[in-house]
Amino acid sequence: MEDRLILARQRRERRQERKELAAKSCYSIIIVIVALVALRPLMVNQILSRADAYLATGMVEESQRQCDKALLIDDDNSPAWCQFARLLKIRGDRAAAISAYDKAVQADSTNGSAHYELAMMYVDDGRHQMAIPHLEQVRRLGPNRTQDGAMGQNSYYREALYVLVLCYQKVGDPVKTEVTLKEMRALYPDSGTPEDPLQSLRQNSLSH
Repeated sequence: MEDRLILARQRRERRQERKELAAKSCYSIIIVIVALVALRPLMVNQILSRADAYLATGMVEESQRQCDKALLIDDDNSPAWCQFARLLKIRGDRAAAISAYDKAVQADSTNGSAHYELAMMYVDDGRHQMAIPHLEQVRRLGPNRTQDGAMGQNSYYREALYVLVLCYQKVGDPVKTEVTLKEMRALYPDSGTPEDPLQSLRQNSLSH
């Protein structure tokens, strides 16, 4: 009788030990998952920094490998899709680049650089109507600001206004052309009223 009681107690103790061990394992797994989720943005940023560095030195293949790694870790990362789109554009694959830019703006609608660069691809292709929504999104995001709160002189916002004037001229919308010109003159008095805003923008970019 005593032996049966001892065996029963030992079985209960072993079951309890197994439950405690399983609970500890679950907690460990949860902690690891939470840590990976928390570290993922940092890991992606570091990888994209390497991608930028490789691209700056002309190592396009290596830069693309870094982008592939970043997207493998986080396939909904807007800066990674934006960087990938730039690489595709360099390679001359415009259709794939536009698709990648689309994914970048879908992942983060506040990614002004992705919106602007996608719009410029549409402008270069003569698809001005397609460019307008992306330029208007940059416009809604507003100008960049310096640390003291002043409006930055060189920003996607300013460039978007220039190109918006061109686009509204091309699609035959004189009202929005004039409204955009007034906004540009008010915020950037040195911008003037160029007949070809895109050409003026490019000349301005080359001078910086």
